[in-house]
Amino acid sequence: MTLLLILKLIVVLLFLLFFWRRPSLTWGIGLLTVASAVLLDTFIGSFGGAALRQELGFFYFVLSGVLFGGAAIWLWGVLRPFFFTPPTPSSPQLVVVPPVVKATAADTPATPAADTPPGDAFDRKMLYEQIHTRFGRGDILNLMFDLGIAENEVMTVDQNMAQVIHNIMRLAEERGQMAALALAVERILTPPPATHLPRLEKLSVASPPTILRQFLQANYTLDDLSQMARRLNIDWEDIGGSNKPERVREFLLYLYRRNRLDELINLMQGRQSGN
Repeated sequence: MTLLLILKLIVVLLFLLFFWRRPSLTWGIGLLTVASAVLLDTFIGSFGGAALRQELGFFYFVLSGVLFGGAAIWLWGVLRPFFFTPPTPSSPQLVVVPPVVKATAADTPATPAADTPPGDAFDRKMLYEQIHTRFGRGDILNLMFDLGIAENEVMTVDQNMAQVIHNIMRLAEERGQMAALALAVERILTPPPATHLPRLEKLSVASPPTILRQFLQANYTLDDLSQMARRLNIDWEDIGGSNKPERVREFLLYLYRRNRLDELINLMQGRQSGN
């Protein structure tokens, strides 16, 4: 067994170890791609590259393209959290509209998250039950967006929603975001009206993601959003989502990933001033 073959096997074993420790679509594709590449390289070494290309013909290039695509998908999945790192909201930044919290606590006493004081003394079981029983999948994705949590940090292929919620709460606790989590849950359950959100001129790239998401959702229609996308030279059909909340979230994610959020805010503020 040559040294090169040993190195190839070590690479495959490393991918297998990562997939075993954290099974996900990204690492599954990576493992399949690396194993297939090693197998193809072995065939080339045994039969010769020219002979193998002649034998497989068109399918040789198809196989090479599939391997290249798999490697690209794996690399994007690994690097994606570094490309999308929206500002992590801290408690002082999020508590920008205390009247909303007070009004919500008075109007909806059955909402435990609204009655939970800031700090570490959260009833985690009650908070979990609120999310588990009252949140749909879209609400879960909104919660992750508000907390700056990427999907591949808490979601895998074979997980159910209960496991995803546990992962979100665990990650929020590790990051010291339990106060932000409780407030984000309360705001998703009882969204603040447009009059309780910051004025447009106060918005900036540094504004918490939850504020930007709620501002767009409260003040703009889907037609407004599609027109803004066109003015930013963005194909609205590239923005996913089947309803307005999903469209708003995906629109912001699209801009965050491309560092173009400032363009949207400038456009919004220009519209208000009549420019």
